[in-house]
Amino acid sequence: MPIEDWSPTLKSKMQEIAGLEQVHDYTDMPGEIAVFPSMIILPVQGEFEYSSGGPQKEHHEVSLTIYTAGQILGEAMGQAVPFIKLVKEKLAANMSLDGKVVTILPSGSAPSYDGPGGVRYGEKTHTGIIFRYHVKEKSGSFTVAA
Repeated sequence: MPIEDWSPTLKSKMQEIAGLEQVHDYTDMPGEIAVFPSMIILPVQGEFEYSSGGPQKEHHEVSLTIYTAGQILGEAMGQAVPFIKLVKEKLAANMSLDGKVVTILPSGSAPSYDGPGGVRYGEKTHTGIIFRYHVKEKSGSFTVAA
């Protein structure tokens, strides 16, 4: 299934996390972040392969960034720390995103999370924490011209 099929499910699972005020993905990116804590979900890297006779594979690295304040604040760093457990447990309990992907697991090529600390959105530095997850899509079928 392509990202358009599973991204809404990922977003809805993150909206279930207590304490998050807003969750956005690539379909509804805000011009600026005005509500805290807010999460932005974006694909940041991917890999796919296909052939005329073989399976099609798609993998995505996804960042889930939680912004806890509109500036660098020590108390906002402390507010970010509990989300480490909350995000991990929510995705561990939903490893297939309701059957839409093979797996969503912590990234094997980057730290599972980075921060809390300064994170940018647009031209502004906020306080936040970045989670990185690897999504393995189900094999799709499409026609490959030889």
